Amino acid sequence: MNYGQFLADVRKRGGFATDDEALAVASNVLMAVAEVLPQRDAEGITASLPPELLVYLRPTHAEPDPHFDSQLFLGWVVSTVDATGGRDKTGGGLDIYAAYSGDEAIRRCQCVFSVLKSLMSDRQQATMLACLPEEVGVWFSAA
Repeated sequence: MNYGQFLADVRKRGGFATDDEALAVASNVLMAVAEVLPQRDAEGITASLPPELLVYLRPTHAEPDPHFDSQLFLGWVVSTVDATGGRDKTGGGLDIYAAYSGDEAIRRCQCVFSVLKSLMSDRQQATMLACLPEEVGVWFSAA
């Protein structure tokens, strides 16, 4: 699969308006993945990806951060979600915008994961799953 097809697939699966939006989502998900993949595993997984995406999967550390959990993972993705709205007038309780943005970030992860999985062998998928934070692994498996 080439770069253009990768973005088109992410765009279609996510219902994104433009390739730029699909790229923003894909790059943020891949940068979050780079935080949890050991360099040796990243090299095996990147072999099946379009070369233009490899810049986003460059490990930032020699070893992954053991404290990088699902909330930090979502932090990379939620930065592209529009979560603006009026202030909460209920005087407490659930912040509906925060809840929505988290659900939307998970959906966006799964759109990218779905395209990634279509390019990966079963072995590469198992490697990726073993490196992801537990909750993110559930999203990856369900994609």
